[in-house]
Amino acid sequence: MYKVTMLAVFLAGALNAQAATVYTGDKIDGNPVISKLDVDDLEAGKVYRFMFQGVSNGIGQHWYVPVLVAKGAQPGPKLGLQAAIHGDELNGTRVIQQVFEKLDPAQLKGTVVGAIGANPSGMLANNRNWQLVNDGGDMVDFNRIWPGKEKGNSAEQHAWLLWNNLWAGNAAMFVDMHTQSRGTEYPLFIYADYRNPQVKQMAELFPADQIKADPGEKGSVETTFVENKIPAITLEIGKPKLYQPELIARSLVGVNNLMIQQGMIDGKLGATAKEQKTFVGNEMSSIRAEVGGFAEILVKVGDSVVKGQKVAIQRNAFGDTIREYTASHDGKVLAIGNDPLREARGLLVRILFNNPDPQCADGC
Repeated sequence: MYKVTMLAVFLAGALNAQAATVYTGDKIDGNPVISKLDVDDLEAGKVYRFMFQGVSNGIGQHWYVPVLVAKGAQPGPKLGLQAAIHGDELNGTRVIQQVFEKLDPAQLKGTVVGAIGANPSGMLANNRNWQLVNDGGDMVDFNRIWPGKEKGNSAEQHAWLLWNNLWAGNAAMFVDMHTQSRGTEYPLFIYADYRNPQVKQMAELFPADQIKADPGEKGSVETTFVENKIPAITLEIGKPKLYQPELIARSLVGVNNLMIQQGMIDGKLGATAKEQKTFVGNEMSSIRAEVGGFAEILVKVGDSVVKGQKVAIQRNAFGDTIREYTASHDGKVLAIGNDPLREARGLLVRILFNNPDPQCADGC
């Protein structure tokens, strides 16, 4: 009996040692560098600032991700927040900053972890993609390779490190923050896997303009979490490469609603999807340029459209109309291409609508 008990104690100690936060001993701008986070290892009732050590780059230095952790004075749920998986999608960075500006760890029940700038390679390149330097350079969509590979390329390794050494065990629900790509724009919009009741509830706590009931995209952050039984949503916050205070404020309301609903903070729910009269659709249709030319978009994000309605025109350099485009379905304008220069396949208008096919009830 004594041997069994001692073995159990030894194994428990080994597991705890393995799980503990790992400090490299370095500091960046006074902030300790960690290569692994375990929030259970942190003292309660405090806010922490870390630099998470990611993959090494072509000159043998590491990429780092700033991480904020609020460890509540009392136990409770674990919420993960992440921004800038795409390097030019920045509204979410300000949302996370404001979440932590308002959090009081002495009153918090549970833990909030925020990763601000998960794709530093893309951010510094002013580009949505992770930048590879091998063989003249290449790019990888950093939101299509999760959970990464331990021995993959630099993007895959960085995703693997984030998944295994930052988020594993530290998030029981997750909000991945994005915007549309450069040259296009969204409203406040959410992708949510409505097959999962917890995900549906999370999404509808946000006062979004539109929600897509969506089965997910393999390799995305959101889908990777959901596949691993952690409810997650993708929060699309408007336009890239700028801060939009109104959309940031509504995103903050949604995160606060989520924490209130989970009992992490006290307070009354703010506006939700119900008050916002959020449009929920189950399918999207993207109207894309057939040729190159100057595009004039005739609708705005959020407009209601009917099938056959003219929504965009393309002209050549002399101003001659070369193409006209019409709405493919009745629905809401979810996104537009706001850059007049559109080559073939460039997005002009995206429409969110409801497909009555029962197979599309939870998203097509």
